Amino acid sequence: MQSTVPPTHDEVNELLSELILPFYEVERDMLLPSQPKGKRRNENDAEHSWSVAMLACSLAPHIDSTLDIGIVSQFAIVHDLVEVYADDTSVWADDAALDLKEGNEAEALKKIKAKFSHFPWLIDALEKYEKQDSNEALYVRAIDKYIALCIRFMDGGEFYRKQGITKKAFDAALVSHRKKAQRHSGVFKYYEKIRAEYDQHPEHFHQG
Repeated sequence: MQSTVPPTHDEVNELLSELILPFYEVERDMLLPSQPKGKRRNENDAEHSWSVAMLACSLAPHIDSTLDIGIVSQFAIVHDLVEVYADDTSVWADDAALDLKEGNEAEALKKIKAKFSHFPWLIDALEKYEKQDSNEALYVRAIDKYIALCIRFMDGGEFYRKQGITKKAFDAALVSHRKKAQRHSGVFKYYEKIRAEYDQHPEHFHQG
């Protein structure tokens, strides 16, 4: 990461107004189970990224002593930042949206690089995470998949039933999801445990 001239006040405000604050407006299709039924809202990307960072840093020393927790925390903070421009694409989106996901996120990364090049840490962290060629990057992506299943399980199946998702559809849709979790063996052990919990609770799914 090269040193640069410190950004101006206007450039800092641009980062706040065009990237950081809009991150709170990217809504995910994840209900927050901490709220009472009937009043649950979806989490936003900022809340999600903080949750991933907390879990990833807390779990890292226990399952993989080679992980650099500083790098883990940085990757967790930025891992979904491209969604400010690309928006969130759920695993439950239709095939057309899923097919566009990778390209949309690549274009979003280009836009962030062009617009915020005077914040080199930001660009460096984003690019290194998106490359997925380090243990820390693989770990954070695996945690991202694991935490999603955990939080959805906590809502007692409310999301799956409302969306008409059967257990069969759940298993089919999560094939690629599982492969990403599998790329870090330490996290994958936890991922498989929560998947087994779903197998024990068919009532969480639409009975179609």
